[in-house]
Amino acid sequence: MGKVILSCSGSGGTGKTTFAVNLGTAAALRGLKVLIVDMNIGRRNADIYLGMEDRILFDLGDVISGLCKLDKAIIQHDVCEDLYLLSCPQFRDIDGIGPGHIKALYGALRERFDLVIVDCPVSVSGVLRIFSCGADAALMLTTPDYLSVRNTEALSEKLEVLGVTELYYAINRMDRSYPDNDAVPDLSFITKSINVPLVGIITEDITIHSANNSGCPIALVSGSDMAHRFSDMVARLIN
Repeated sequence: MGKVILSCSGSGGTGKTTFAVNLGTAAALRGLKVLIVDMNIGRRNADIYLGMEDRILFDLGDVISGLCKLDKAIIQHDVCEDLYLLSCPQFRDIDGIGPGHIKALYGALRERFDLVIVDCPVSVSGVLRIFSCGADAALMLTTPDYLSVRNTEALSEKLEVLGVTELYYAINRMDRSYPDNDAVPDLSFITKSINVPLVGIITEDITIHSANNSGCPIALVSGSDMAHRFSDMVARLIN
C-alpha cells in the first residue's frame, strides 16, 4: 500500500506546488511509482510545472462526476516514466465534493502507487478538512517571514485536529543575503516556533523559477544541488 502526503501551506506564495512537483520527481527517480494530485481546483499549476498542460483530457472533476474512470484521468510523464499526474479542473469547481469522495480516492490511489503527493489549496480550514481526509502525512511549507511561520504553526495545529498527525515542514526561499538581525526570522526562531521535524531547506534560486516556467522540474537536472536537496527530502519523508 502506498502513502498519501499532503503538500500544504497556511500562506500563499510559499512554493507548495514547486515542492509537490519536485518531491514527486525526485521520488520517481528513486524508483518509486509516484502520483501528483493537483487539488488547486479552478487554479491548477502542476501541469505547467511538469510540462503536461497540453495532455490533459480528463480531470478529477470528471472522475467525481462519473464522466470517466480514474485511470483515464491519470497521465504519465513524458520523461520520468514512474511519475504520473492527476489534474483538477482549471476553470470550474467540483460540485458536491466532500470528505467521503477524497477518502475513497486516496484509498484507490494507494493500491496503484507507492507515493501520492497531494498539492493542496492554501487553507487552515474549510477545504483543508476535505482534502486531509484519509491522508497519511503532511509536508507544510514556510518561508522566512513571521507571517508565514505563524500561519504554519496554525496549520500544524489544525492538521492534528483533523487527524493528520505525521507532520513535517520545509523552509523555502531562504536567502543567504538576509541581514543578521530580527527583521527576518532566522533558522533558530523558525525551528523553535514550528514544533515538528524539519526535512529540508531550499535557498532562493532563480534556476527553480526558470525550471517551473520551462516545464522541466529542477529535480530532473541530474547532479544539481537542488536535485540533491529534493532527493534528500524524499529520503527523510519515506523513512
